[in-house]
Amino acid sequence: MTTKTWLVSVFLIMALIAALSSGSCAGGVREGTGVEKEKPTYGGIVTLGVTADPPAFDDAIQPQPYCGTLAYTHEDLLMGDWTKGKAGGYGTGECEFFATSNNRLKYSTGCLAESWEIQGRDTIVLHIRKGVKFHNKPPTNGRELTADDVVFSLKRQCTLPTAYFKRTYPRAAETTEISATDPYTVVIKCTPEQFVNVVTVMLDFVKIYPKDAIEQFGDMNNPKNSIGTGPFILTEFIPSSAASYVRHPDYWQKNPIGPGKGDQLPYLDGVKVLNLGDESTIHAAFRTGQLDIVGADWEQAQEYLRMPQLKHVKYIPDSGQACIFMRTDKKDSPFADKRVRQALWLALDNKKIADEYYGGNAILLKWPVTPVKEFMDIYVPLEQMPRSVQELFEYHPDKAKQLLAEAGYPNGFKAKVICYNSRVYMDPLQMVKDMWSKVGIELEIEPKDFGTYTSLSIRRAYDDMMFAGYAGPGTYMKAINYTGPGMYNGSYVNDPVLNEARDKMLAAYPDETKAAEIHRQMLPYLLEQAYVIALPAPYWYVFWWPWVKNYNGEASIGYYNGGGIRYSWIDQELKKSMLGK
Repeated sequence: MTTKTWLVSVFLIMALIAALSSGSCAGGVREGTGVEKEKPTYGGIVTLGVTADPPAFDDAIQPQPYCGTLAYTHEDLLMGDWTKGKAGGYGTGECEFFATSNNRLKYSTGCLAESWEIQGRDTIVLHIRKGVKFHNKPPTNGRELTADDVVFSLKRQCTLPTAYFKRTYPRAAETTEISATDPYTVVIKCTPEQFVNVVTVMLDFVKIYPKDAIEQFGDMNNPKNSIGTGPFILTEFIPSSAASYVRHPDYWQKNPIGPGKGDQLPYLDGVKVLNLGDESTIHAAFRTGQLDIVGADWEQAQEYLRMPQLKHVKYIPDSGQACIFMRTDKKDSPFADKRVRQALWLALDNKKIADEYYGGNAILLKWPVTPVKEFMDIYVPLEQMPRSVQELFEYHPDKAKQLLAEAGYPNGFKAKVICYNSRVYMDPLQMVKDMWSKVGIELEIEPKDFGTYTSLSIRRAYDDMMFAGYAGPGTYMKAINYTGPGMYNGSYVNDPVLNEARDKMLAAYPDETKAAEIHRQMLPYLLEQAYVIALPAPYWYVFWWPWVKNYNGEASIGYYNGGGIRYSWIDQELKKSMLGK
């Protein structure tokens, strides 16, 4: 299997290493790692490869995960606490940071906000970090970040029709009030009903921009206008070729732990991201040391696993794994009938897909949340589910035919599924098509180019079925994968039982223990309804050369924040000795 999807190859590499995703049943599997005893040194460039350009450069134009450059150049108010991860062997190990959607407050620390206070369920006070400098590019020219920039950026998310917050949480956008009480204090006022949306999106998801630059340029969607506070400055973007970043010399963050504690970050002189067009070229470049880090599917990984000099981690991505969504809201659609939806599950040999297509390197239960170390308290393993749920993941074509007949489709029916025009999408769907044909379901696969596919997915603009991604576990308490009008409720689910569970989780938050228990109790009911056909989720790998130090495949230090590159360094002598040049 090859991986040419932008979401996997670019998002899970740019936002993986830009800094990949989650762990297995107990988190990811680490190999070849240990305690970093060397004192970090400055210098060197990390070079990465991708197969496509990011679709946008401004998270008020397209959702932040689609804006790959922002992981290097821009920052949020909060971020994940590096010291609670591996951190070169010096951290607590509570987190793996493979999950891009890790927004749990107990694993968070201050970023552009040095500290914050949650006062009840309607007020958040942010104390903006003093001395943070924007990139030294006009018109901002390296000036200090102020509360006005924060207020402007957050209000922009509440007002622009294209902004993720406005589009996904329109009521929150309308009712939230944001103000600066002094140059370093921001107060957010919201309704209790929208409290969770404000906390989980505004604090550690949306990026902060300089007010004067947006006022001059209109938006940041031209990469030439990129100005942030992040550890790297975008100096050149050549479409279909490369993006070049240099070290932000006035970056605010110090290394919090390990032999380099107190050092100004980042250690690297820069980052180079090459658009190499296809994966074969990317892997050829990695094998010869021209790329420092690479993502690989299980099949590609077999070669690298025979190279003992490489380090790697193995994980199950926490989001972006495609599921088959159905228009359950259409009363005249077969998918409105639970019996039909269950029949579709029972007509799939999920174990065969996992064993034959993924070589056994896959898990069966991945939706609505994958098993991520930081979120294991919201996940219920398949073997602990009721028998009625376990049966759906088994192959029972005769029972599928019986349910179809009971629902009024004794001879099956025709269906059409929209997908991205990539092998990673089309190959599994071809297996689904073949299996469903045995119970009378005639499936037409309709591939789309990435731009068209993305637009259709965001708008849920399909008539029958769509093979698309879902939100990661960081959204569990909002239940956006199966309630509400947002893009991730791809099956248009409107179930009173699930709506009630969502409301209870929202009311419990920020008591994450209570919210997690509600989620666990709700899961068996949700899965038994078969609102979504969730195919097996394959393991993925990150490999890196040993000269990349203080790195363990971290995808995101917090909620889509970019990975561990800001903490990493290059052992240039080791690189020269291994490459012979």
